[in-house]
Amino acid sequence: MRILDESLRQRVGGLNDISAPWEQLAELDLPVIKVFIVENLQTGLAFDDLPGSVVIMQLGYGVDVLGRLPWITTAHCVYWGDLDTHGFAILNRARCHLPGLKSVLMDEETLRSHQDLWVEEKDQHAAETLPLLTDPEQAVYQSIKRNAWGQNVRLEQERIAWDVAWKTLQQAI
Repeated sequence: MRILDESLRQRVGGLNDISAPWEQLAELDLPVIKVFIVENLQTGLAFDDLPGSVVIMQLGYGVDVLGRLPWITTAHCVYWGDLDTHGFAILNRARCHLPGLKSVLMDEETLRSHQDLWVEEKDQHAAETLPLLTDPEQAVYQSIKRNAWGQNVRLEQERIAWDVAWKTLQQAI
């Protein structure tokens, strides 16, 4: 986790980056307003300071831990994962614990406008549908699953230009 606000950092001895067991993180007194959840460590480390904000990175399918952090439940939470079947499956799983979780940069326009950056997803997620996705998210998931735009299309989040991504992330809050 990276703390993006100086006043929040003071509550934990001035630390910026924390890697700790979830039980310890749950005990923190962090009155966060915004929580960003990203798949990639490099993406999380690129975040600049934002008032009242933290970024949680590199959980993968371990997003179940989000439900064990009481200070997250009152925050506005945004998820940005890879645009592939596993990114959507992780988003679906995270919504089990954070039903109001908003996705960003995981839409058809983002995917199709970055076609030159696509790579192949080696193994797609097995589920035919993911019940906690929004209709637009489900449509992208289904299109990727049935190879509508190419074989096992994948857009890794770190391939998107940071200036574009950062602007979109700030607007999402």
